[in-house]
Amino acid sequence: MDDHTIEEILSSFAIKGHPTKATPYGSGHINDTFRILTEEADGTQHQYTLQRINHAVFRKPQQVMDNIERTLAHLSTKAKAFPGVRSLGLVRTKERRNCVRTFDGKWWRMYDFIDGVISYDNVRDPDVVYEAARGFAQFQNMMADLPLPRLHETIPYFHHTPMRYATLEEAAYLDIRGRAQEVAAEIDFVRSRRHLVAHLLNRYLRGQIPERITHNDTKINNALFDPESKRCVAVVDLDTVMPGLALYDFGDLCRTTCNTADESEPDTDSVHFDIRMFEAAVSGYLDTAHFLVPAEVQELVFSAWLLPFMVGVRFLTDYLQGDTYFKTHYPKQNVDRCRTQFRLVKCIEDLREEMHAVVQRCAKASGRS
Repeated sequence: MDDHTIEEILSSFAIKGHPTKATPYGSGHINDTFRILTEEADGTQHQYTLQRINHAVFRKPQQVMDNIERTLAHLSTKAKAFPGVRSLGLVRTKERRNCVRTFDGKWWRMYDFIDGVISYDNVRDPDVVYEAARGFAQFQNMMADLPLPRLHETIPYFHHTPMRYATLEEAAYLDIRGRAQEVAAEIDFVRSRRHLVAHLLNRYLRGQIPERITHNDTKINNALFDPESKRCVAVVDLDTVMPGLALYDFGDLCRTTCNTADESEPDTDSVHFDIRMFEAAVSGYLDTAHFLVPAEVQELVFSAWLLPFMVGVRFLTDYLQGDTYFKTHYPKQNVDRCRTQFRLVKCIEDLREEMHAVVQRCAKASGRS
């Protein structure tokens, strides 16, 4: 995208000053993100975050933005009760809208840039993991009393694991790119565990696990930290904030913090599940998520297993369908991603008893047993 195009998009927003620089920012798989610098006539500078909403993924971008607007407004009402927590500031268009749709059908939004913070794509520090878990639990605390109406489901059935499994089977059957034989071992890996995919959903349907407002994309790089104290001060990437299960958020955090390797690591022998990071995540979450019912605490280990399994299924499905969902930077990257997730699943299966002991220990320390 050229500077002229970005400047045309920026002209729709009520920003301060004149744009001087636009650079790609972040490492997300879905949306295109730019860091924008502006300068006023007196030399005062401002920073913004400009994002193109991927409307192939988020089919109803206006609903995404309406959810975000309600979420940010609610978080702002909690500022006094949660000192030290920062949240995104939405920059409106000149017509006071929360986003803009360009003539070519693309959707754009803008935030004030949160400065003076750091993020991590990978982390091996238990203190940082503890803080990330505390930060996401705090987000759930703050959103627990959001008034009705119910938030939109920005991606329907996003964590509906039986549907994810059915979609994989359909992709394997259709095999539109002739790739199924190449990943036959991965498909069999999923099929041998298909009896587990609906476990959390069934407990929810039986009324044992409640619906909550959740983030639904709790990768470590969606938490922002104070660089000196390492304290989590903000949670970002709110596109998938919607009704869900708190366990999905916890499991996805473990998926990205307990993996010793990169998400696209081609050598699965280097992929291990770090039990120290798991203990830090459990401790931070249980110390902060006071709303949890006993059934949710009981399923923390299962959620840590389920999320890498489900995300691996999604990577595998995308590969079979022709790499149309996740951004890829080289051929077969989705295969590497899938195999990394499934290796993590196997590691968790081998560590299950030790992980349950960790949960029991942390639950007792947080006064839950």
